[in-house]
Amino acid sequence: MEDSYSVCSPRRVLSVSKKRREATVSFADPDVQASEFHGPKPAEVYGFVGSITTVVAIVIFLVWAYVPESWLHSIGIFYYLSRYWALAVPAYAMMAVELALYTMNLVETVINRSMLK
Repeated sequence: MEDSYSVCSPRRVLSVSKKRREATVSFADPDVQASEFHGPKPAEVYGFVGSITTVVAIVIFLVWAYVPESWLHSIGIFYYLSRYWALAVPAYAMMAVELALYTMNLVETVINRSMLK
């Protein structure tokens, strides 16, 4: 009599017999393709691409903000925004976040009606 061992998984069932034959793999759902189980998840890919894009954008911003104009001209970069925006954009963004938080706090504040009388 042959002893059979099987391992159940949510994705597939793997049956291995005790006699060192080749293992058989059967998918529980015949409509499911094997390619769905392999490869990275889309969320992982989007996170990786997003993190790399963020790092590249920060490096470009810092180079634009701190490298002297003569160095930019020497490597062939002649068109870029004014240095004013290197300070203005972060300042405007911080003030917009502050205004949004202040507005959200005002909306969430409970008005005590007894004090109004």
